[in-house]
Amino acid sequence: MDPTEKDWLARYIDLRSDISLGFPIGDDWTCQKQIYKYLQPTGIIYGHPITLPSSVEVATEPWPVKERLVVILTEGLLATYCIYNNINTPDSDTLTKASEAINQFYLKLYPKHAKKGFFEGAPKSNQQQLERIIAKRITVKSEWNAQFWRGFFQNILLFADIIIFLDYLKSEQDLSTETLQQQSKEIQQNIISLLSVIVHLADNSDSQNINFFHYFIESTDLSKIEKEEALKAKVSPDMEKLIRFLKDSDWLLKKYFLELGVLSIWADHSAEDSEKLILEELTDKLNLDSLELEASSFAVESFVMLNWQQVHYLQSKQSYLVLSKRMAQRMTKISKKYGNQIKIEIDENKELVKLLKISQERPLSLDEKEKVRSQLIDILKSIPAFVVLVMPMAFLTVPILMKILPKNLFPSSFDPNRMISKRGNRVYG
Repeated sequence: MDPTEKDWLARYIDLRSDISLGFPIGDDWTCQKQIYKYLQPTGIIYGHPITLPSSVEVATEPWPVKERLVVILTEGLLATYCIYNNINTPDSDTLTKASEAINQFYLKLYPKHAKKGFFEGAPKSNQQQLERIIAKRITVKSEWNAQFWRGFFQNILLFADIIIFLDYLKSEQDLSTETLQQQSKEIQQNIISLLSVIVHLADNSDSQNINFFHYFIESTDLSKIEKEEALKAKVSPDMEKLIRFLKDSDWLLKKYFLELGVLSIWADHSAEDSEKLILEELTDKLNLDSLELEASSFAVESFVMLNWQQVHYLQSKQSYLVLSKRMAQRMTKISKKYGNQIKIEIDENKELVKLLKISQERPLSLDEKEKVRSQLIDILKSIPAFVVLVMPMAFLTVPILMKILPKNLFPSSFDPNRMISKRGNRVYG
């Protein structure tokens, strides 16, 4: 399949059909958390698409950035349609209906993208029209892969399309062009408000931050007058206006903004205390659990760790070892809060308890350690606070798990040190 060729979408739907999204029907997650969990590993929420969800076996990594973006955005919109309609394993007919809904959505949100160019022929189908709209929706400049902020700002709003599309589906596809475009404008303006708060806290001599703040404003769909107003925001940012916009918003929009805040602070420089306080204040005023900020920080760091080679422009910002330590600390904090639930899950897992007892008498084999590892990970996945975390599994070795899970969660007299051999830095301890 080649996303540059006509009718690639029909071929993608054919390849994509009958593949599960991984969410059982009747699952008690909200639709929004399912969408987040499914799409966060792709990188689209951060403006840096890396790969399709693991269940979709189409190798996008070797593709040019734009082709990869086109397909990952399309998958995100198709998945949103299916998750909203509680369809776990969509067939080709369902995906075709989804593509028609996406096409109608974009015709309202970006009617200018549907206009054919001077040398373009008229599309022969809705799918061909959607191919054209999505191609025009995405912009990739030559500097995309050379500097983090440029790529971040170019395509950070693609995830906003997914959020707005979900609202469109909730309205039974009855939102007007004016309503959709106003919603898009408000999201863009408030991302500027968020970034202006962060830029304002940064050292005023840091001209790079200011330059990229301007760059983002130029990348928006705002009018000239609106862009001029936005530029004034960096001088006197209005945090309260941002809070008012997000206060009664859905969880997914709040999560999006929170992670943009985490990412913009974390990726460009070490977080100062004043910046951490801003994120804590934002989390509190949005009525999000205090651990939501930990989870978002973990999600951003997980994305970097999972894609260390691809996200090469971040490698100089944080060493892998420092990042690993920070992630372990975050998981320890969360596991302590939910210790009682984790302990119950461990106690009820007879095979795991048996292996833990054996480990106190003799070293476990590699196969036995892998069983301990996988079952402990499954237990973490069953805890609400860990459900929305996208955990890098290779990172969660037995030694790491023994460190992040407090000793009192295990059977009495259990010594976690006996689970870790002298070669404890290996993948399975």
